[in-house]
Amino acid sequence: MFYKIGSVLLLGILVSGCIKTDNLLQRDPTSREYYKLDTRDLRLCRGETTNCFGLSHIASARHHLRPMEARYGQRVNGPNYPVNFARMLINPPAGSYTAEQVSDRYYHLPVNEWTDTAWESLENVYKAHYDRRL
Repeated sequence: MFYKIGSVLLLGILVSGCIKTDNLLQRDPTSREYYKLDTRDLRLCRGETTNCFGLSHIASARHHLRPMEARYGQRVNGPNYPVNFARMLINPPAGSYTAEQVSDRYYHLPVNEWTDTAWESLENVYKAHYDRRL
């Protein structure tokens, strides 16, 4: 009995290694449509994906925010840098885009040159903290 179950499990493991999974796990199309800002946890995500950056590290890597500050025409100020960063995203200068509040906690921000610059700044902050090759 155990021999049959073991054989079936082994066969399943071997066959599953041969299946191409690219089409089984589709990429989330929302990742190209909008950014999702979580104002409670202070995180920015690509759509509904788990590709997210926390805003907590920006205070210690402020020089990486210069491209965003130049684009938005203002500085990310303290004492609470992450909250100020989030406010800049929600209230962009000169109506360059509209942040859509989808709940008391979440905002959807369009993918455009403004929000892409903010995303790239967060990416650089993350790399400064976690990528030892830099």
